[in-house]
Amino acid sequence: MRGLQKFGLYFGSLAIMLVAATTALSQPAVQPTPVVKNLFFDSDGKQISNNEFVDIRMANFHLPDQTLMKTLEDGTVEFRLQKVAQEGMALPEMSITTIDGDVINAADLKGKVVVLNFWFIGCPVCLNHKPHLNELRANFAGNEDVVFLAMTDDAASAVKKFVEKEKFDYLHAANAGTAMKKFGFTGFPKNIVISRTGEVVYWRSTVRAWDKFESVIRGEIAKN
Repeated sequence: MRGLQKFGLYFGSLAIMLVAATTALSQPAVQPTPVVKNLFFDSDGKQISNNEFVDIRMANFHLPDQTLMKTLEDGTVEFRLQKVAQEGMALPEMSITTIDGDVINAADLKGKVVVLNFWFIGCPVCLNHKPHLNELRANFAGNEDVVFLAMTDDAASAVKKFVEKEKFDYLHAANAGTAMKKFGFTGFPKNIVISRTGEVVYWRSTVRAWDKFESVIRGEIAKN
């Protein structure tokens, strides 16, 4: 009797396994969820990285977003950015004074590639950029074709005190609020590249694509 019971249990288990296998075979195969592919393009239609996409999109974060989006038949989503409004504008006439007392006019910068940073001492995002800006500056050490210039409306005495304690390897102009307003911008920080001929070729607020930032500088230096 006990042997019959064991046989019955075994047969019952086998039957359950067969039913489960048959049910599994009758179910449609689970299809993998398609991976949505995103492609990013600038205003000229050039494909760019996700980091550069974010940088351009945030270049004027106070303005309404005008990014165009298109979904292709295969599910790919294309994002196309609008042109950064300030790129192409001429360097405005201005006069600034460095924390060492030297006066610099716009004309003094012609023929140089100028890398501008707008900041102020109490700006957390500005200070977060500082180590990256120092590293960027170091990559061009000894190159007389490029000027790294930081402008702030903070007083010269406050900026001097700050840079004595905190490493910030740009040339510093203080009390520069009037000059900065001529650029017509909102919000800090700003990171700008001016060509040798005095035109804005790169305008960003926050930066994630540091490789792009550096490549723009090198590209402008190469234009002798």
